[in-house]
Amino acid sequence: MRSDPLPLLWLCGPSGVGKSSVGWELFARLSRSGIKTAFLDADQISLCYPLPESGTHRIRAQSLAAIWPNFREEGVRCVVLSGFVDTREEVREYTDLLPEAALTVCRLRVDPAELRERFIARGWRPDLVAEAVAEAELLDLSDFADICLDTDGRTVSEVARMVRERAGGWPPGGPAKTPTGPAETPTGPAPMPGGSASCPVAPPTSGPVPVLWLSGADAVGKSTVGYEVFTQIIRTGVRAAYVDLKQIGALRPAAADDPDGHRLKARNLAALWAGYGAAGARCLIVSGHADRDDTVRGYAELLPGAALTVCRLHAGPATLAERVARRGGGGGPAIPGDEMKGLDSGALRRVAERAAGEAAALDRVKAGDLRVETDGRSVREVAGEVRALLGDWPN
Repeated sequence: MRSDPLPLLWLCGPSGVGKSSVGWELFARLSRSGIKTAFLDADQISLCYPLPESGTHRIRAQSLAAIWPNFREEGVRCVVLSGFVDTREEVREYTDLLPEAALTVCRLRVDPAELRERFIARGWRPDLVAEAVAEAELLDLSDFADICLDTDGRTVSEVARMVRERAGGWPPGGPAKTPTGPAETPTGPAPMPGGSASCPVAPPTSGPVPVLWLSGADAVGKSTVGYEVFTQIIRTGVRAAYVDLKQIGALRPAAADDPDGHRLKARNLAALWAGYGAAGARCLIVSGHADRDDTVRGYAELLPGAALTVCRLHAGPATLAERVARRGGGGGPAIPGDEMKGLDSGALRRVAERAAGEAAALDRVKAGDLRVETDGRSVREVAGEVRALLGDWPN
């Protein structure tokens, strides 16, 4: 493993300014140029609620530090992080735990009128627009960032280009041949060994740790239902954790022996759960693909003591086509790297056909411990049935 500092570019700014969109664009550009790059949205590594007394930034910093060695083992050349921060003291919470990071903080800003337009255009929580504008005004009084970039009237692509220019052609060194992670295996999925110094596993508990994994075909609603289950549980006062596997394994170019990223995702999941468990989380909800029994076993081996239940969501071809089209048009929650967004009708039709084929294949092999039909049902209704099938879960 390398010991030289690993470049970390942190994009911050008010809600709605475009941190995640610009971060993903940078990630995509760098990886296409041959630079092995990782992307993280800070919101996705702190979903443990009710929050521990240490607060949001402490648990995010601990999570980032826990998964950092896993990215290094995969040969990552740089990391792009998007997330809110507004003081030097908050930034220091992260840098204190990341001595091997060469951090550049870039604050994105936009005038209030355009920020309102962007925020409302997202279609998510328009009631928070006033709060976002107030955040922006306070940030404009700050001086903690290394770079401040005005994004008014600029596209995501233009802002991404300008970020790299202002950061001196970040990352330092440009394209280079990098390690591709552990040695390739001739056939089959990548090995996912047990815990190591770079992959902490969840601490022992007084009993099995309840873990619910929402799986299924593309566009079936794994993440949406998983987050709804998580929300319903924390509303009861139970401290729970949620992880979307796609959001903790964004690394490109992918390792030749691990094209789906399961090795990295499994290690990062174990590292995150170690921190969430130590913070008092009583259960874990996971969303992501689980189309093979050996894939699931690979994750389970890194979560010793877990009582794992895989719940497969199902939808028919017409429903999947409708959901794919909605995502293509920008509907649903804003997810960094949603590859359906913006596709033309022909491409969306092909995505829907593949999803329908995948759903049929999963039905044939009866994948998962539970199967829940989602056709014609709301997210809340599906989440309610999942919880009903689980009984008194997570108790």
